[in-house]
Amino acid sequence: MEYVFFSENLKRYYPKLYRILIEILSKHKVCHGILKGTADYWCRDYMPVQVCGSSFVQFRYHPDYLEGLRDYETPTDVSIELTKTLLPDSLISVSSIIADGGNFTFGVIKKGQGYTPVVVMTEKIFIENSGVERKNLVSELEKLFPNHEFLFLPWDRSDTCGHTDGILHAVGSNKVLVNLNVYPDDIAAEMRRILESRFKVIDLELSDYHDMSWAYINIIHTQNVIIVPGLGLPTDKEAMMHIKKLFPEYKERIYQVLMPSLVRRGGGALNCLSWTFSR
Repeated sequence: MEYVFFSENLKRYYPKLYRILIEILSKHKVCHGILKGTADYWCRDYMPVQVCGSSFVQFRYHPDYLEGLRDYETPTDVSIELTKTLLPDSLISVSSIIADGGNFTFGVIKKGQGYTPVVVMTEKIFIENSGVERKNLVSELEKLFPNHEFLFLPWDRSDTCGHTDGILHAVGSNKVLVNLNVYPDDIAAEMRRILESRFKVIDLELSDYHDMSWAYINIIHTQNVIIVPGLGLPTDKEAMMHIKKLFPEYKERIYQVLMPSLVRRGGGALNCLSWTFSR
């Protein structure tokens, strides 16, 4: 069973968007709930990252882009307490690594008869933890996710957050959907090279790529439903057409929700706004 949670701040500041999301999730019987006492609505970043089953990792949420804005920083103990309240049987490993949940994007590759999960991150993880040697940081991440492989993409410094959930989204096993056209050519080429070492890379088909088109990748995706951000642009329909083509098994279960002001103002979209886990 899958669960989708939102910060109470989303309900407070964007009630219409929240209501639409809840209506869609309820229609398709996706369990959902509210996270109370958080400092902002980007709950993907400060809540624990699920490893598997009841195992989670709580990273230190202390991003450099909140320098001077620490009132928007949800403390680690708040995130842990919320998780323990909602999931009393959860096993939470607390890490001193500074990391946002939006920089943990998961794919899966088939190897023989089995599958290997892959975590894709940008190299911002090494910048924010500059006091730790790269090899030691990678080693610590691999201990926290013992059955996973890691891929590290270059970080475009103009992308303040440095997250991967606006770069790629898994399409079943061995494939990822990307929108690399919003990045400088050299960075996009290196991202593609690294991703192609593990996946078939599928480019989002748009007639025009603009500074917010990354949001089409930043979706809510459960077993029962897919929800795609809409930006109020002609490319909205194109993004939906391509995503529907990639997920034919979701016929009549893919929705688009307009949210241009939130994307423009906050630099995040639906994956960023949601904390999801399965049980």
